[in-house]
Amino acid sequence: MAVGAHDGALAEAATERGPAGRVGRVVTESGRARQAASGQVVAQRVAAEQVASEQVVVERVPFDHPDAVALRLAAVAELAERYGDDGDADEYFDPATIVATVVIRAGGVAAAGGSLRDLSGADDGVGGRHPSGTGEVKRVFVGAVFRRRGLSTLIMEELECSAREAGLTRVVLETGTAQPEAISLYEKLGYERIAPYGKYAGEEDQRCYGKAL
Repeated sequence: MAVGAHDGALAEAATERGPAGRVGRVVTESGRARQAASGQVVAQRVAAEQVASEQVVVERVPFDHPDAVALRLAAVAELAERYGDDGDADEYFDPATIVATVVIRAGGVAAAGGSLRDLSGADDGVGGRHPSGTGEVKRVFVGAVFRRRGLSTLIMEELECSAREAGLTRVVLETGTAQPEAISLYEKLGYERIAPYGKYAGEEDQRCYGKAL
């Protein structure tokens, strides 16, 4: 199946209004994903070998920050490998809907990231609209050499915090069966299965989760 657009964490076992939201250009994930993913490997490996826990820094950045873009491209590349399809590469994110983008730096290197967008009133892809106060987690990703360090949990905690600050009352997300570690993470964090939504709502591999804040 074409499941490249399944999102969610590519995480440990192995998307704020204001300056961060007002990106003055159309933002898409392009076919550069595979090249961008491989370009960070050496620097990440060195940092992973040297970093201590006190060197981990969680930072909110603009959606178009170069480190955030690089992490999203790496996420898209890995999704394509897992699902055999690069349908995520051209997914459009309306800058006006971005609530927060988070980057975690380990030893000064961008190791993990993710974003949250406001879906309030947006088409849910199955004939309805997302309720007011709904946020969606997008592109949670941890670089391969930084996994099993709890970074995806830190990303999710910061995104949930930003959701509360923005007045959102519920967070939803999409993932898929080729990401069992993501499913495990979300369930551990209190997310529960919800009705499918979005572009891939009819696909058997899709899994959707939600959590009240």
